[in-house]
Amino acid sequence: MAIPVARLAKLLIFYSIFYAVLAGFSAAMFAVFLRTLDDRQPKWQQDNSLIGSSPGLGVVPRASLIMYNSSDMSIAKLWIEQLDEFLAPYIEKSENVQNCEYREAPDEGKVCDFKIDVKLAPCLSVYSYGFESTGPCVFLKLNKIYGWIPEYYDSDSVPIHAPEDLKTTIKAAEARRQHKKVWVSCEAEDASQAQDLGTVQYFPEEGFNVKYFPYTNLPGYMSPLVAVHFASPKRGVLFKIECKAWAYNIKHSRKDNRGLVRFELLIH
Repeated sequence: MAIPVARLAKLLIFYSIFYAVLAGFSAAMFAVFLRTLDDRQPKWQQDNSLIGSSPGLGVVPRASLIMYNSSDMSIAKLWIEQLDEFLAPYIEKSENVQNCEYREAPDEGKVCDFKIDVKLAPCLSVYSYGFESTGPCVFLKLNKIYGWIPEYYDSDSVPIHAPEDLKTTIKAAEARRQHKKVWVSCEAEDASQAQDLGTVQYFPEEGFNVKYFPYTNLPGYMSPLVAVHFASPKRGVLFKIECKAWAYNIKHSRKDNRGLVRFELLIH
């Protein structure tokens, strides 16, 4: 049965007004919601957020297995290119960045510069990040958590299970009043491989400096890095490597990779 024209017109007018009011109400509610958000900081932070208050640790190149042949650099070049791409934003400087070489914090509203310079050698592009010489470099980076401030270890509070060389390093740094860092360590998971893995070096220092914390989403901020150089790993040995970040308020968990990162290294 056909709907009378008058009734059809009334239905069209009703639904037009209904959906217009519904759209207006939704837009008003969305606008109210947006007013509760801050463009610069998250509404829910640290323990009140899904991220939590214990940062994760990342490694670049991003791979579970870093493998290459030292006599054939075709695969190694892929790792080198990935590192070049990762470090490119650190070379492009923002006006909001300042030199903090001799200070523990930037001026208000500024961020400290993390420099890609000779202090990272041999972990620089000009040296192919060590891939073309005795051993490769990887870069460690803490995941950013808004407002997070590290609680630093001293020689009395460092955990008993921390590597012995790290304990020695913290004690020496404390004597120089330079221990306010999120320290890092990288070692073979299998202690019997320590000698085959060889010397592990850290550049520009063995941790993330106090001047880069807290992260507050200011323009120009770039996360600090630690370049880890595996100076002379034995060829043909598969190393399972675990790197950890050390601070009193960083928890370690292999289950969800909190405070640590694991990868394998194999050089033919």
